[in-house]
Amino acid sequence: MDALPAGALTVLVDSLGAKENVARAMLEAGHEVLTDEREGHWALTISKSSACPVAEVMDARAAPAPGKTVVFVADRGLGRSDPELGGLLMRAFMATVADLPQPPDVVVLMQGGVRLACEGSPVLEALARLQENGAQVLVCGTCLDFFGLMDKLKAGRISNMAEIVDSLMAAGRVIPL
Repeated sequence: MDALPAGALTVLVDSLGAKENVARAMLEAGHEVLTDEREGHWALTISKSSACPVAEVMDARAAPAPGKTVVFVADRGLGRSDPELGGLLMRAFMATVADLPQPPDVVVLMQGGVRLACEGSPVLEALARLQENGAQVLVCGTCLDFFGLMDKLKAGRISNMAEIVDSLMAAGRVIPL
């Protein structure tokens, strides 16, 4: 929308979730959204508003909380009901968090979560972006050793329980996944 000088843009989506997400994001950014359901998909016509640029809304929503923010990841996926869905959700979470204007200060990977920082992980790019944006990615050395993954680490750095506990204790906010 930032690149659109004025006028409207029509976006086609094929799921109710995508329709809701796009509409909500555009409404929060101050744009007008008209929705038309068509055979198995939705057309969202978004009229650009000059009154509330997207960047200002995103900056306001991303205001940091006092103290450090630590994301604590103990598994490869989000949730426990379906491993495939959990993996998709973890990829989406990491990509979204990596694109925030204010990333978490620390990402702690323990248990099965250490696999996210290893060769072949679908979130390596997101972890690299987090590090480039100033986040520390601490990977439990005991867990890497337990799973035989010491030589597969591709993102973050090997850490220990003392450093991980210090990060958690110093945090203003811990987000457990």
